[in-house]
Amino acid sequence: MKDWTDTVERAAERLALPADSMAALPRITLTGRRQLLVEQHKGLTQYASDCVELDLGVFRLRVTGGELRLAAMDRDAVLLTGAISALELL
Repeated sequence: MKDWTDTVERAAERLALPADSMAALPRITLTGRRQLLVEQHKGLTQYASDCVELDLGVFRLRVTGGELRLAAMDRDAVLLTGAISALELL
């Protein structure tokens, strides 16, 4: 899977296109320390008020903090709010 991701990213670079537009690559947008938008997710693997894990296909994203809340979720995007203290790629 990593080889495919690398190939897509190289092709996008040569065509001067954003890599995520050519494949279902995740996009992570952190706004301050209070809001996190994750697009192109594959689902939740863990959910608690202090830790949320998301499956992003190639890897998982662990979000830790306090009072984490799932503000919105659909099949393409997840919006988390709360006191975000760390993001880890697993």
